[in-house]
Amino acid sequence: MKSNLFFKEVSEKVKQPFRSVIHQLREVRSFSTPGVLSLCLLLDFSIWFSTVCRLVALVLQASLLVKLVFEERLLHLKFRHLSWQKKFIPIGLFGICLLFYVEKAMILFSVWKEPVDLLISPYRSYSIIFFIAAFGIYALRLNIIAKFLGGLQLRPAQTLAMGFMVLIIIGTLLLSLPQMVADPSKISIIDAFFTATSASTVTGLSVAPISEFYRPAGVWVILFLIQMGGLGIMTFGVLFSLVSNQRIKLNAAVTLAGVLETESIGTVRKEIGLIFLFTFILEALGALILWVFLPEGANQPIFTAIFHAISAFCNAGFSLFPNNLEGFSGGVPWNLVLGFLIVLGGIGFPVLNNLGSYPFFKKDRTAWRLSFHSKMVLSISAGLLLFGTIGIYILEFNGTLASLSWYEKWVAALFHSITARTAGFNTVNVGHFSDATLYLLLILMWIGGSPASTAGGIKTTTFGVMLATLKAMLNQRQEVSFFKRSLSPLAIQKSLAIVFISSALLASLLLLLLFVEEGSFKDIMFESVSAFNTVGLSTGITSELSPMGKIIIILTMFFGRIGPLTLAFSLAERASKGKYTYPQERVIIG
Repeated sequence: MKSNLFFKEVSEKVKQPFRSVIHQLREVRSFSTPGVLSLCLLLDFSIWFSTVCRLVALVLQASLLVKLVFEERLLHLKFRHLSWQKKFIPIGLFGICLLFYVEKAMILFSVWKEPVDLLISPYRSYSIIFFIAAFGIYALRLNIIAKFLGGLQLRPAQTLAMGFMVLIIIGTLLLSLPQMVADPSKISIIDAFFTATSASTVTGLSVAPISEFYRPAGVWVILFLIQMGGLGIMTFGVLFSLVSNQRIKLNAAVTLAGVLETESIGTVRKEIGLIFLFTFILEALGALILWVFLPEGANQPIFTAIFHAISAFCNAGFSLFPNNLEGFSGGVPWNLVLGFLIVLGGIGFPVLNNLGSYPFFKKDRTAWRLSFHSKMVLSISAGLLLFGTIGIYILEFNGTLASLSWYEKWVAALFHSITARTAGFNTVNVGHFSDATLYLLLILMWIGGSPASTAGGIKTTTFGVMLATLKAMLNQRQEVSFFKRSLSPLAIQKSLAIVFISSALLASLLLLLLFVEEGSFKDIMFESVSAFNTVGLSTGITSELSPMGKIIIILTMFFGRIGPLTLAFSLAERASKGKYTYPQERVIIG
């Protein structure tokens, strides 16, 4: 009994100093935080102070991190009324502070042991990220921000845009770490931002070959961004609800039901489950076939096959080979398998679901039918595929395809007709294509893939509705029809809105890029259309873009992925009808 009392007294004496330290940390006034941060900022970036001052700043920053850990009023009690999703904001900012504090410390100690001027730029970049996150945490103390977060009700379209923004930011922060790149001295926040945006929007443009610029850890991050961006943020949100056995919110269910063309709101969970099942099965089968036909001596053959299968199905166009797939112009199996994955990823999940519901193992197949949406998508996709293949074959017969055999020419023309729609792979150098071929590719890139898919562009159904409208107008018919079925006025209005908004955004961003970049109008326009429609094909000017040009291309990729999608989600949320109508008037058109 006496021994227990003795150990209890000793433990109390040991704990007492720690309790007093914690108490003192909690008693630190909140207004001291911006003062200490400002002092650290001055010590970190002032050219008049030595490395010793940066070490002092590092110690002060460590004290702030410790203060935040023990200050429950900030990270927990202050936001106790928020949902767990919104609590991720302060917690995420703290995680960013902690991560880049460790990176700053590692670089600073490396410079302390052996001065290296090339590491100063990454150190300053990490300091900027650290201070932005730290000041962001302090700004959350303001009641006006807390009230704003508490009352924030994001619609599905806004959630989609915010989700892609968060994914891009996370990817940028990860890809800017020294552990991700082969040469830490070449770290650039803009390049990391560019690559993260390209991967998240499944575009495929890159300022340098990813297999040479990034280490395996960085390539894994890019693969994660491709998979997340390809399947979509809201789709993953529903997956999390399936795993946690939670209900989907009604507004999100209505939106997803409209976009996925499901029969009812109650089948949304089932449809999302089938999407993931189809995706992983197709990617696994594609990776297996690619691995079998991979050339001997390839580096990391299994991972190479998996990476290209996911990149193809998600229509990303990223490749682990320095010159993309230019060494596979004669590789028929790789061309056909990748082309098949690109087509499956680009026709859309509603079509895959419709085709996958075919009763293969049942005798009675009369109940199954191909939906109108599937007929429209498959017919237009087949027509564009045939048109592009024949066009590329004829235009490049004596050009870039001249050195190939007769069947390799058809395979190369077919592959580039497929990949030009949104994938971005290339087996021959696109920069050597004739102007006529590049113009043909521009048309294919502008149309893109199909709705609710991993592809970009205005979508095949939008193009089909516009063709049907043109046909009805030429035949002087008021009814717009396709496959002997009438199209609703709302579908026509959506198509017109998507075409107009996409064209206006692309024209504005192209004008900005032409203003800041010096180069061929043809190359710059091709780069802009490829970025906006998330294709990834390039004539070779991506690495030559200026920092401002890269930022414009980043915005182009983001708006190209978000713009038409957000418009589709917004229109799917609610079809509002006016309570009154105005008198009709005639207007002269044409």
